[in-house]
Formats: sequence, structure tokens, C-alpha cells
Amino acid sequence: MKAKNEKKDNKGFSLVELIIVIAIMAILVGVVGTQVIPYINKSKESKDFQIVSSFGTAAMTAYSSNADKISTASTISFNVYATGLSGDAATLQTAIQDLTYSTFPSTKFKSTKGKTITDITITYDFGAKTITAQATDGTNNVLDPVVSDM
Repeated sequence: MKAKNEKKDNKGFSLVELIIVIAIMAILVGVVGTQVIPYINKSKESKDFQIVSSFGTAAMTAYSSNADKISTASTISFNVYATGLSGDAATLQTAIQDLTYSTFPSTKFKSTKGKTITDITITYDFGAKTITAQATDGTNNVLDPVVSDM
């Protein structure tokens, strides 16, 4: 009789109760996960935009450091990691690469859109007095452009 009473005093959880708790947790994770994933990708896109913005800042610094060497009076546009540039574009390209990355930082871009980026296009518009940094996949613009005043 004493053995039966000891068995009834066991206060642990039954297997059915544990399975129910695990099922409830799985449902909660499924619901919360679908709500959180868009925010994670948006955060990654913001980080990618910051990288493109750093190229805009580097372009501004490159222009400030080399303004006395620039002879073009209208517009200069080039890809930061293009080859065969000459003149003012080559001068600015070298300065930007010195300030950022010597090779394209493809591993730095983490978002879905960011992983398609293959180069950064820098445009100096001396008429409008703006510098634009635009991420590109080779043919299309990928993220919003970063526009700075000179």
C-alpha cells in the first residue's frame, strides 16, 4: 500500500502534457517567425545602404582631396571597380578605392537585393553640385541612390 501512495505523490509532467507544451511553442515560433523575418531583411537592406553611403562619403572626400587636379566641368560618372579608366575618373576612382576597399566587397552585402550588387556607380554632377553613389548589378540600379551636395 505504501508503494502505491509514493507513486501517486510523483509531481512530474506526463508525456502528453510535454507534447502539448511543445506543440504550443512550435505554433508560437511559426507565428512570430513570419512576423520577424521581413524586419530582418529590412535591417540587412539598411546595412547594405550604409555601405553604399560610405562610398558616397568616400567620393566626397576623394573630390575634396583632388579638386585641384580635376579639369572636367560638367559630369564624371564611373564604376568604382571598373578597369581602364583614365583622366579625372581614374584619379577619383583610385582615391575612392584607397578610402574604401581595393576590391569589390561582395561579402559585405547581406540582403537579398544586396547580394546582386556587382559595382558602385559614382556620378559627380558639377552643374547641380551633387555626388551620387548608386549600387548596381551591372545593368540595373539595386538600392536607392545616395546623393550628397558638394
